[in-house]
Amino acid sequence: MTSKERVLTVLQGQIPDRVPSLTFGIDPKFIKKLGGGTLEKTLEVLGLDVYPIYSQNWCQGIPLSASLSRDVPEEMQTSGGTYGGWDGIDEFGRVWKKGSYLGGVVRTEEDIEHYVPDLKLEERTDPSRTRSMIKKNPDKVFFLSTHTGPFGLTIESIGFEDFFYLYVDNRGFIEKLLWERTRWFAEIAAYGAELGADCILMGDDVAFKGRTFISPQDFEELMVPCYRHIVKRAGIPVIWHSDGYITPVLNTAIKSGMAGVHSLEPTAGVDLGQVKKDYGSQLVLVGNVDCGEILCQDDLEKVRKEVRRCMEQAKAGGRYILSDSNSIHAGCHPKAVVEMFRHARAIGVY
Repeated sequence: MTSKERVLTVLQGQIPDRVPSLTFGIDPKFIKKLGGGTLEKTLEVLGLDVYPIYSQNWCQGIPLSASLSRDVPEEMQTSGGTYGGWDGIDEFGRVWKKGSYLGGVVRTEEDIEHYVPDLKLEERTDPSRTRSMIKKNPDKVFFLSTHTGPFGLTIESIGFEDFFYLYVDNRGFIEKLLWERTRWFAEIAAYGAELGADCILMGDDVAFKGRTFISPQDFEELMVPCYRHIVKRAGIPVIWHSDGYITPVLNTAIKSGMAGVHSLEPTAGVDLGQVKKDYGSQLVLVGNVDCGEILCQDDLEKVRKEVRRCMEQAKAGGRYILSDSNSIHAGCHPKAVVEMFRHARAIGVY
């Protein structure tokens, strides 16, 4: 099978020739080290079946709406890490200092109206480059990968602490902002499908380690209508990415019509074997290789053992794509990353 045939077979609920593999994101250091500065070459070296089409709310490390504001609220004037080194408030109302997220400023109905980002579809996802990449790689599957799902954006636009207060005191406000973000994301997803993406990989974090942000019952009530709207508007399969302990909200994914879930973070408490037993006939499971510890060291036998565990727990019956449990981040060891995907190809044959 080609990569395209392999992944589409999995998405259709059937068994391919072997377990396919993907990553949600990859740090630039790997692109430089493994691919000589070229993303496509890096993906080729890693032997991935899925190639990403990135839809960004950042342009060269600077928010597209950088002109909105250069002012960070005084109470948020703290030092942080680096992501473009930008200070300011972005198009969603999120506050950044030295490139690190600090909180949100959306508090009122007027704020909701002000921080409605333009779609800027071609700026976020270059159509000529995307179509060229798809044309050059007809045997690959292309996922539109973006970490701008509606629930996460709603929380970040407000800030975590204030979100929880408002969630209790003014649920209608939360729902209004949530639907603004939902309609925005749905159009991003639809544009990805128009460009030729085979699937949407929607990043929308909803959980801590060990528990969800809000109760599973409340989350289902809030998010099933929103996610259904996105799935319908996209018109292609949608896989939902969230870090944290998402097991209690997997029914929301099913009721929303999601094709699958990523990243099934093991260190957050997600038991891949149990999830496979309970949900594996209804969802494609993507991920679970620990990228917090196992992929951050160079003992390759530990890497192989982790890959074998994932295969043993989720391979049977299909509906499984091997991936890291978040992304190939800067802390990962190149040898471990290469070995993860190599060993997956070696032992993932059906």
